[in-house]
Amino acid sequence: MEELVSYHGQSASNIDPTSSTHFSQLAQGNASEGWRSMYTLKDIASCIEKVQPVRYTEKLSLFSTLDIIAYSSGYCLGSSNWVLETSFKKIAFLSPSSLYTNLHPAPFDHDVLRQADVIVVGGLSEQIEKELSFERARTKLLVQIARTIHSQHNIILVSASMGLMFDLIGDIDSYFKSLGKEIGHERHQIPIYVANPIADKSLKYANICGEWMNSGRHDLLYVPEMPLAHGNLMRTGAVQPIPSLEAMSLSGKKIREPCIVFTGDPSCPSVGSLKWFLNHWGQSELNTCVFIEPDTPDEIPTKCKMNFIRLPLDTRFKLQDLPSLLNTYWNDHKLENEKHLLIPRTKGADFVKEEQVQQVHIYEQGEVLNINVNRDWERVSVSEKLAKSIEPTMVPAITTNHGVSMSAWAPIHGSLNYYNNHLQIQPTTYVRDDQSLVLDRQSELRINTELNSTIKRFEEVHK
Repeated sequence: MEELVSYHGQSASNIDPTSSTHFSQLAQGNASEGWRSMYTLKDIASCIEKVQPVRYTEKLSLFSTLDIIAYSSGYCLGSSNWVLETSFKKIAFLSPSSLYTNLHPAPFDHDVLRQADVIVVGGLSEQIEKELSFERARTKLLVQIARTIHSQHNIILVSASMGLMFDLIGDIDSYFKSLGKEIGHERHQIPIYVANPIADKSLKYANICGEWMNSGRHDLLYVPEMPLAHGNLMRTGAVQPIPSLEAMSLSGKKIREPCIVFTGDPSCPSVGSLKWFLNHWGQSELNTCVFIEPDTPDEIPTKCKMNFIRLPLDTRFKLQDLPSLLNTYWNDHKLENEKHLLIPRTKGADFVKEEQVQQVHIYEQGEVLNINVNRDWERVSVSEKLAKSIEPTMVPAITTNHGVSMSAWAPIHGSLNYYNNHLQIQPTTYVRDDQSLVLDRQSELRINTELNSTIKRFEEVHK
């Protein structure tokens, strides 16, 4: 968000966002900036104040009837899948998720799928066949970095300011050590720069979030060692954040070459630190710029001679990974409840629909689907005052295949009240005919029969 304001906010500094003509004024200026130029750092601070922190598997209650629970998605630091749960229904939302266990985030939590009535899938990787797998793409990237540095030239890695960058810095350091070289700030070493407005904040903050990481890194919180490799590299000066290139130039500091540079937001090559480095090193074909984000636009400056490589490092699971995952943790043929799976329209979606025993709905972007999640039962509580007046009567024992079943019943006379999304039976203030509460032997037998039938049906549904 701070990157967005730093790169785009200045274009609308003389425009009042509260003005009714704000959008027309934007159109008269740089229309490509659009809505991005509307926000300020004050807007960001105001937005963050409204955010409620939540831990994994922590249950948040909304309106006393809906619980919201976050589960680790395994994709990046703090990434989550979400469950919306009521007394009788559970809806799971899968955001971009990863099944890789050797990266820094906490692993994918499969509990998000268990006993879900509806699963809404989004953020799938649409990796095409000719693209390399994540492991092979990462190896190719490390080789390309070493080759460029060996030629005494520079390499730009167009990557977001968090996420996979945290793992790549450690991978680069380990790979160079295996080649007999070092990442560092001295003249014989190779420096790494992270150039974006939130570089320093992002790198430092990540190393105090060990509880969001895998177990190996989480354990490092209890010893005097940082969970992520870039922490020690920053302390020695091997990794240097560059929040502002302008401020760096004014201070007289220079970027030592050859070097490795991570730039920020990859969605706009025409602004920010990426634009500066392309202009600065763009006249040499031996300098390299690698786009590693999966959804990087193809917007490249026409006059730039730099060697451009698109090498997506995508850890998100693909649509073909979904069936085995669901068969293991979701599909249960013993459950009679109707279950629904919502997947985006992509290659292979029809095959998944044919293979699944549950109802599968394929949706287009922005489409509204109506899913039947009506319930047959509703949870009702009994007030404390009414509960004290209940006197259960034992029902004659029933012999079943599982043994003797003992139960009791008691008539309840009260009024059903609905308040704050709760149903509660409370004592009736006025009783017109007290004789209606007196049950004869025939009524008692009828109630026993109906009660046993209801209990049996309820047990069969929830077996």
